[in-house]
Amino acid sequence: MNRTWISTLKIATAAACLAGFSVTANAHVIIETFEGRANYNEFLNLMVPHGCGTLDTTEIRMKIPASVPLFAPEEKDGWETELVMRQLDEPIKRGRQTITEVYDEVIWRGNLPTLHLGVFKFLARITGPVGSVVPFKLIQVCGDKQDRWVDVVDDGEPGWKMWALEAPAPFVVVVEGDGPQLGASMQEIGAERARLGQGAGSQ
Repeated sequence: MNRTWISTLKIATAAACLAGFSVTANAHVIIETFEGRANYNEFLNLMVPHGCGTLDTTEIRMKIPASVPLFAPEEKDGWETELVMRQLDEPIKRGRQTITEVYDEVIWRGNLPTLHLGVFKFLARITGPVGSVVPFKLIQVCGDKQDRWVDVVDDGEPGWKMWALEAPAPFVVVVEGDGPQLGASMQEIGAERARLGQGAGSQ
């Protein structure tokens, strides 16, 4: 996959934040790296570079995609963090656990001055085909005003087309990782656990 556009966006975003020009007109709410490795647990930074026009940001509501089975927000000083759960239509098995509900939405409440950059860190497991776009739809609340960052491209469209939309959702493009994140597949790790368990029982 051609990732030149991702590198260009990273440079352009940094330049806009440093220069501080026309921030409210040109800057979007974004996820810093614009990419996530397939089936990796990634630390990602949601970046909020401005308020709603001249109004300070008081709340961030972010939808957690169904393709993100693991999610954990980092506590942010001065902000209250709330996680909203969603019941699954069908329970799923994860090891010895039966999962009946998953995280559906994260809400941060606090105050971010309109011309200040806010960074909200979270851990997410990124899944989906390589090259696919994973959007994190978001509502930015500034007192009685809201800006909705919820526009997305159709499935199969490249990530750069998000920037043709009026209010694109923050997103990552799924990219190939450098092999298993833990150095081995879960099947190999499971086999090793079983071997160690048999060895312990035979002593």
